[in-house]
Amino acid sequence: MKLKAKVMRLFVRSMLVVGLFCVIGFIVAAQPHSVDELPVDRFDEYQTDSLPPYPWMRLGKTATDVDVSLKTEAESPFCGNKVTGKGLTLNDSSAAAGSGSGISCKFTPPPEALLYLGFDFRYSRPEKGEGADFVCRLDDGSDRKGLALHIGEGGGLSITGPDGNKRKLTTVEADKWYHLAVTLTGDEAAISLADAEQCLIDPYQVRYKKPPFAANEKFLKSDSYNRLAFISSGPDDRTGGWSLDNVCMAGKVDAARDALLPFERELLSVLRQSEHKVYAYYFIYTNAYDDKDPGLSWFTRTLLNPSLNTKGDRKTAGSELLYRPLPRPPMQQGLDRKEIKIRAMEEEVRLAIQQGIDGFLADFHSYPADKGGVAYFTNNSFALMDAALRVDPGFKIIPAVYSSSDDGADGEGEKNHDPVKYANSPVIKRIAEHPAALRTPDGRLVMSMWLTERFSVDWWKQVIKEMEKNGHPIALIAQFNSWNKIKDFSEICYGMSHWGPRSPGDFKWVGATRQLTEKVIFPIVEQDVRTRGCWAQESENSSLLRGLWEQAITDKADWAFIYTWSDYTEQAMAPSTFIGFVPYDLNTYYSQWFKTGRQPKIVRDTLYYFYRRNHSDVDPGKGGKWSFRPKTPKNEIELLAFLTEPGTLSIQVAGQVYEKEAPAGIASFKAPLPKDKTFVPEFSLRRNAKAVIAGKGRYTVLDKVEYPHMIYCSGMIAP
Repeated sequence: MKLKAKVMRLFVRSMLVVGLFCVIGFIVAAQPHSVDELPVDRFDEYQTDSLPPYPWMRLGKTATDVDVSLKTEAESPFCGNKVTGKGLTLNDSSAAAGSGSGISCKFTPPPEALLYLGFDFRYSRPEKGEGADFVCRLDDGSDRKGLALHIGEGGGLSITGPDGNKRKLTTVEADKWYHLAVTLTGDEAAISLADAEQCLIDPYQVRYKKPPFAANEKFLKSDSYNRLAFISSGPDDRTGGWSLDNVCMAGKVDAARDALLPFERELLSVLRQSEHKVYAYYFIYTNAYDDKDPGLSWFTRTLLNPSLNTKGDRKTAGSELLYRPLPRPPMQQGLDRKEIKIRAMEEEVRLAIQQGIDGFLADFHSYPADKGGVAYFTNNSFALMDAALRVDPGFKIIPAVYSSSDDGADGEGEKNHDPVKYANSPVIKRIAEHPAALRTPDGRLVMSMWLTERFSVDWWKQVIKEMEKNGHPIALIAQFNSWNKIKDFSEICYGMSHWGPRSPGDFKWVGATRQLTEKVIFPIVEQDVRTRGCWAQESENSSLLRGLWEQAITDKADWAFIYTWSDYTEQAMAPSTFIGFVPYDLNTYYSQWFKTGRQPKIVRDTLYYFYRRNHSDVDPGKGGKWSFRPKTPKNEIELLAFLTEPGTLSIQVAGQVYEKEAPAGIASFKAPLPKDKTFVPEFSLRRNAKAVIAGKGRYTVLDKVEYPHMIYCSGMIAP
């Protein structure tokens, strides 16, 4: 009996060990990986003579003769922002301190795939002596060593891997600006270095006078990366300094997000069978994914650069755009430009499919010139069609084809454009013959146009007649900006959509159009923030987005149009800076609910947050104050919780704690955003007085700005 009991104890112990191993294995396997927290920062939005705010953290001891702060003279020439530009500078004149001083930033480990790191730097040294070693570290913040790049030590650029071996790669000169780019894949690091004289930058491209230094180094990859640090190294008695600007990291944006979602995604085959369809409006801005260096991308150098904001109606906003698609690592070299464009669009299609949507609406122009923006955007849309066909023939494109005239509304646009000529456009003919174009069950081409009421019903009747004569009958989906023409269009429309509201409220679109058209299409919008004219509409954090989805579901709309995927001048919801994946995740949840008719069960506690980076009444240092329509702005911080069971929600705002007892399900909790304080909001979920989830918001709320930033930023906190 003793032997039997001993055997039983050993068996139980072994099963406990196996069980523990399985639990640990599960935790490791389910560890979230994402790119939405990777640092993408030019430091231009912060105040001079200060440290960059959270998520950047100061490293090292504070000393009177070791200054780490932002300076206008440290603006990188690679970006050349002469209006608000600044970079981080470390000046160490101490003979007893300085080693270990710098900044760091933590982030969610990125998915396994290409990982890009780029930044601009300049180092200096005293007239005599070697100077401090400027080190860039990519690691997990522990004693385990990741990638380390040593700059300036011995007048060179060196690399150290986890094995501790240091290799000099090339020489660098003091007081000279460089752009460094590193792409990690497996155990290899591809490194390139260009100085400002080698690199020629114009508004549209980056060119090199001669090939910059480049090398491929074997590199032992650490288990995970979740910290980026820039520090001074070497003995304390060394003096010198360095400047840092334009930090950019990029990873696999279209990696699967199943482990991060608060619910289990339904099978794509099930979602596709639903009669309820969801399409996202793909505007002219692409994701900028190509074979070029993402640290010197067009978005960074131009649209986010106040120096190149030449449009008069946007001057008081600072830059032309306020945010951009999340950057991607550079594509493989050697592809032709057409293939690069299609592959970039393939990623967009994969992201959309993961979101559970059925396709894109895409803008085309009926008669684009041979060159110029209109031709460029039309070619992008054809690349999108080609990409859809490659990735998934079941993913369809609805062409939204502009006429050559975009003047007026309510029939005023037809003055200078012949409907017969429009119907005979070679662009429309090419669309009609493309297998990726959406068709009705009876074979008609589904076709649309933004602001359809720009032309009269009679004008559209001629288009429909001519298209049928050409062997390409169409099913017209109208996209209205108004309500006064919907009855007139009922005799010719297969479906009706509206550009939608921009503030929460009851949008009675289904009731108004149910008897007028076969497909009632509900608009889905998150927010509307426009640099042109510096105005926004108050969406009340996530209230507008959630409210519209709930109305579409309750009112039993046939389809939904997400407005938009990529219109960064108004309201983009693709994975982007400042908004991360939050609108993407919410659209994934609600589109599944919309399609299946069943609210997805919450299986993982997840917290999402929404807030602006500054109060609406902040005094701008350079720009103008924003106006809001039609409501006055609400300055609130929202915690949106997806809960498996009841719990206590908490928001900490500048030392003040706000709490709410929340039931299982989806709970929204808001707290006031104060005006004259700089702080980082903190969020938590507690049960039985213990924190289940806790974390800080990714964005510091600033009480001093040069140009206000009125986008609702968002992020997630996973267990």
